[in-house]
Amino acid sequence: MGSDRCSRRNASCVRTVEVQLEPNGDLVRPRLTTGVCTDGRREQRVRRLTTAVVVLAGALVLAACEGTSDGTATPVSTVDKSAATAALWDPCTQIGDDVLRQVGVDPSTRDTTIAGVQRVAGWKLCSWNDKPSGWNYNLGVWSTIHSLDEVRGDKNNINFTESQVAGRTGVQFRKADDRDNLVCYLAFPTKGQIIEVSIYKSFTTKTPADNREPCSLASRAATILAPTFPAE
Repeated sequence: MGSDRCSRRNASCVRTVEVQLEPNGDLVRPRLTTGVCTDGRREQRVRRLTTAVVVLAGALVLAACEGTSDGTATPVSTVDKSAATAALWDPCTQIGDDVLRQVGVDPSTRDTTIAGVQRVAGWKLCSWNDKPSGWNYNLGVWSTIHSLDEVRGDKNNINFTESQVAGRTGVQFRKADDRDNLVCYLAFPTKGQIIEVSIYKSFTTKTPADNREPCSLASRAATILAPTFPAE
């Protein structure tokens, strides 16, 4: 656990940054956690994107397992997984700045990490905020080697509904730990991989202009982004 400095309007504070370790299968995702921000007069809740990291026997998993016909599990080499990850469609290079501006995010805010972690096996991610500071929402575009069944099997993914966007069939889902209705995902299977579009709204968003549901934002973004996705 560590801390970093943050500011909100005229207040300075220390914000807690955590890395959570959970045996949730092989899906690694940002999660919303609550820290405490104090300006000497009151405490303010701060939302922080952190990473839910997979553990096995108290250590980070270095190799995935796949089942065999006799019900046992055999390791999949990290080399194979690295090669599959490298072959994924890359949202950072395949989505142009003009498209991002049409969506409503600032290309200069690009982040290629998953909650600060570079090169997470099985995933590629690019994310952008709607503005450089005081952002109202974050757009994430993911590609992953994991299947839609694995996405459905993650216990933190809930409320699945079928979604039709720009001629593509996918699923919309929410997060079980999102008690404030700030997060929404859309997932689309294509060419042996899954493309996801996520919206994380800022906990401090109060302006009427951004009082939109996260799934509405995600659906609109996916409609604009879909032509850049790999062919089905």
